[in-house]
Amino acid sequence: MPRYANTGEFNVLYPTRRKMANILKRIIRNDVVDGEGTLVESIRINAKITGFQKLEIQIVAMYYFIFLNNGAFLWNGGVITPRDFVAQFTDELNAAGITAEIYRQYTEWLTKKYPLVQAVDVLEKQQKIVYTFEAVDPPAGFTPGFPLDV
Repeated sequence: MPRYANTGEFNVLYPTRRKMANILKRIIRNDVVDGEGTLVESIRINAKITGFQKLEIQIVAMYYFIFLNNGAFLWNGGVITPRDFVAQFTDELNAAGITAEIYRQYTEWLTKKYPLVQAVDVLEKQQKIVYTFEAVDPPAGFTPGFPLDV
C-alpha cells in the first residue's frame, strides 16, 4: 500500500471542508440575484495548516468570483463594487466555531504524530488565515494568481 509523503502539513478533514463550502455558498446565494447558478455550484474548498499555525484556505470557484469579491473596473466603463465575500466568510467561520474546530483537529493530529510537541499555547495565540483562489473555466487572457482581498 503506498504511503503519503510526510510533509508536516495537516489537511483539514473533508466534513469540515464541506461545512466551509456550504457557508460560502450560502453567503453568495444570499447576495447574488440568481443564487442557484453556476457560481454557487462551482465552489469547493481545500484547506491545510502549514508552518505550524498558518491555515491556508483555497477557494476553487468560477473565475468571476474574484471580480465579485474584489470588485473591478470594466473595459466599458462599468464598475463591479466589491462584495467582500471572503471577509464575510471569515466572520462566519469564526461565528460557527469552524476555525476553532480546525485548530482542534490540528492539535489532536499534532499530538498523535509528534507526542513531544506542546503546541496548544502557540496555536491559541498565533492563528493566521491565508486565502488563495483557483479559477474554474477562466477565459483566454485571464491571469491566475489574483489575491483575495480580506
